[in-house]
Amino acid sequence: MGRPGYISLYADEKTQRIFDEFTRIKGITKSTALSEMMEIYMISQDEQLYLNLKKKMLGVEVAKQLILQSSDEEPVNDYIFIKLSDSFTSNGEILNAEETMLAYIRNCETNGLDYTWFSTESLYFGMSKKKVDYYNRLCSRGEIVKMLFAIGGGINEICYSATVVGIISSKEPVWCGDLPESVPVEFGEGERARIWIMIKNIKEEHKLKAEMFRFRSNGNYLKQAITSSQFHFGYVYIPDSEE
Repeated sequence: MGRPGYISLYADEKTQRIFDEFTRIKGITKSTALSEMMEIYMISQDEQLYLNLKKKMLGVEVAKQLILQSSDEEPVNDYIFIKLSDSFTSNGEILNAEETMLAYIRNCETNGLDYTWFSTESLYFGMSKKKVDYYNRLCSRGEIVKMLFAIGGGINEICYSATVVGIISSKEPVWCGDLPESVPVEFGEGERARIWIMIKNIKEEHKLKAEMFRFRSNGNYLKQAITSSQFHFGYVYIPDSEE
């Protein structure tokens, strides 16, 4: 009889070795990785069934948070986070994090589109298809997905936020495919990136602080990670007070 809370999965020896090394490098436990994988699989196959089962398991009071996430009046408690560094313009000039954000804010306000495409090469192979599908599905349903922008250089704090409209990701750098004016002129139509995130309502952020968040992958605190390491892209959430 299996032990409660444990599950056995078969994988060939080569895949197991790669998985062992992958989790070691990323600094996450195998159980965390597998738990997240199971959750993503259930959401991708039948999100409503998954939510119903989770509601049954958690109880009505805890499940209220899930109900709020289906409302377009409340932001989803699942944020995309990036720590900004210097950016290179199409002319080879260097913009610091503050100047980079101002370029996106200006473009969003003046391009006549009410949105702008933010690009990043933070993940070498881009965002996973399941992550892209998950966030795009939330956006298409009218739910509020937020992206948080932190500035390093001794600040190491969330300074800007924006609403995500949609995401494109590729294993190889590509153009977002939209109108030239949908990207700040500083970067130009020729820009290529593995991850493109369409954002709007970019603003300075004063309420959401790094110390409030944990990572989806391992539960570690965001503030500690961005202060003590080079971490600069991931998925974070605000834990319930009882956690």
